[in-house]
Amino acid sequence: MGAPLRLRRWAKRLGLAFAVIAGVLTAPIVWIEAGCRSARDAAPGAPPALVSDEPGYARRESDSYLSYPEWHIVYAYEDLAGVLREGDESDFAYGSQIAGFWRSFCALNRVVTARGGTGLDTKVMLYTIGWSFTAELGIKAAYEKTAGRLFEWLRGPGKTGEDAFAARDLAGYAAFLHQTPWYEYPFGARVAAFWREAGWGGGRWLRKLERRAVFTAEYGVKAVYGWLIGRASQTALGAADLEIKTVVTGLAAEDVARDSRIRVVRSLGGGRTLILTPRYQAYTDLVVDLARRGRNVDEIAGNRRIFATVLAFGARPPAVAGMEVLFALPVQSRPGWQRVGLDGAVAGLAAAIRSLEASGAVVEHVYDY
Repeated sequence: MGAPLRLRRWAKRLGLAFAVIAGVLTAPIVWIEAGCRSARDAAPGAPPALVSDEPGYARRESDSYLSYPEWHIVYAYEDLAGVLREGDESDFAYGSQIAGFWRSFCALNRVVTARGGTGLDTKVMLYTIGWSFTAELGIKAAYEKTAGRLFEWLRGPGKTGEDAFAARDLAGYAAFLHQTPWYEYPFGARVAAFWREAGWGGGRWLRKLERRAVFTAEYGVKAVYGWLIGRASQTALGAADLEIKTVVTGLAAEDVARDSRIRVVRSLGGGRTLILTPRYQAYTDLVVDLARRGRNVDEIAGNRRIFATVLAFGARPPAVAGMEVLFALPVQSRPGWQRVGLDGAVAGLAAAIRSLEASGAVVEHVYDY
């Protein structure tokens, strides 16, 4: 009688545990898919014809908006690196970063559902990285706010070589993510460099050993997970398309000579030129530079709407004609600054960039498709 009773109790406990895990995993999906949707916009008449009919030119508009959640993770690492320049891991607002991911995802999902939604593959990817990000920062918060804080206290003021190396490497990792997928980061090589370069001098052995264990464990897990994700991405999706086509008005020969990353595809007449450029952060740098030089953008990958983020100081997001504020999130490492998500017309993007920079805002990223 005793053994069957114990088995039933364990079965109930396992069932409860699975129910809790299932609830945690499905809660964001239910919230986003049920509570963060908009009615489909009316679409009178046919959409305007594309400026260019180049093969492979047009891409999904929703990809501009739903590429932000991935970048939110990049900015979270960047923010943590900024905090570590002066502070410690226990000072970071992990919960705010998790909430910011889901809040921004919610706001952006309202936009894309109003305009027709997006592919299932994109949603599956976003929920997967959202869960991973939430779990990672949740674990970090649980440790760094308790045991990590205790080791900080035992260490005393100042930082060990291990603290300094981890802070530098995190800054390098954040910069790496601006142009390259996270799973290509050389985690294994960085662990080897950590043990080789952090140094054993300076005393404070408890903190030194604790940081070595934490750094090695975190990067070790990421090395294995990253290898698996990289293989899966190559198998399922193939190599990422690293270039994008844009229609620019007023492009001059000196613009092309100034930046070798700009390749002219062909002239479209009326002062418009179709160009081919890199994507990701390089694309933002190019568009911002062209806007500063007085050039304008007519169409990007067949799209007339675009999402961008700016960094702005002050409690109120900057007001820009033709741009709608979708969300504003504080930047912990830059007190008083916030990251503002803006939705606007591609045709007004260059003018908006000029206006934002004139107001003191920093154009952080233009999200390509």
